[in-house]
Amino acid sequence: MIRSETHHPIGILSYTGAQLSAVYGLIDMFHAASKSNASSIEATVLHEDQISSIGATTFSAIILPPCLVDDHPTVSPALVQWLKHQHEHGAILCSICVGAMLLAETGILDNRPATTHWAITEDFAKKYPLVQLDTDKMIVDEGDVITAGGIMAWTDLGLRLIDHFIDHTTMLEVSRRFLIDPAGREQKNYSRFYPNFSHGDQAILKAQHWLQTTYKKKLTVPEMAEKAGLTGRTFQRRFEVATGHTPNTYLQQLRITEARQQLEQTKRSFNEIAWDVGYEDPTACRRVFIKTTGLSPGQYRQKFGYQSAAA
Repeated sequence: MIRSETHHPIGILSYTGAQLSAVYGLIDMFHAASKSNASSIEATVLHEDQISSIGATTFSAIILPPCLVDDHPTVSPALVQWLKHQHEHGAILCSICVGAMLLAETGILDNRPATTHWAITEDFAKKYPLVQLDTDKMIVDEGDVITAGGIMAWTDLGLRLIDHFIDHTTMLEVSRRFLIDPAGREQKNYSRFYPNFSHGDQAILKAQHWLQTTYKKKLTVPEMAEKAGLTGRTFQRRFEVATGHTPNTYLQQLRITEARQQLEQTKRSFNEIAWDVGYEDPTACRRVFIKTTGLSPGQYRQKFGYQSAAA
């Protein structure tokens, strides 16, 4: 396959369990972008058993789509070597969601920033500790490597590649046609806090269960430690090991989770919500809310909940 400045071959790997809506949705996007344009993207669906027969063929980009059946998709040594070969010959390597697991196996993400689905942050970080993981980001574009976060982030990646290989005007036209917001998004707008109760530390679990019913009250770390039957220093150390959060950060997450739900489901003002979830100062709650979600309370409500109430 011959490359030119106007012809850009992109390979989309349809491995076992790959999200087909992403595979064929990207083909549709690239087809729409290439109509009536001097520059074009020609997308080809590749299957892993075809890798050996492709030979020396190189692509402008390779895309590893999400996997719907496994958070830890397997990758063969042959595929790892093929991806390295493509990268060495100038292909941009791209992943979406847990497709980053496949990409990380090559070692190309080591000591580089990347993103994946926020729900597998902990597992990914344990398996690939050298990757500078930032799952707040929807897209991390390193030039020769692009990682996209959530399952539907294939739309963000598709627009990014159209912008890269064709032009910005075409990207905007495709975004309008497909009703996709081309503006930068962050995964933390969508991610949720899910407490870990399966760590096996019974003392910490006891404190967690107590926090689930009392987080709206004014609480202190010594009170939490007392509920766990531990000294303050031991409690803080074991709590962070078990949950991945400091006690105060954990408490904040419980409160912000409830605040999000109230913004989505009620018309209460944000000040009322802040007081209800345990903050004496709504301004402090607002700061934590913005840091956690990447949106102001008003922006969050407009995006996810009632739009008529002022926040």
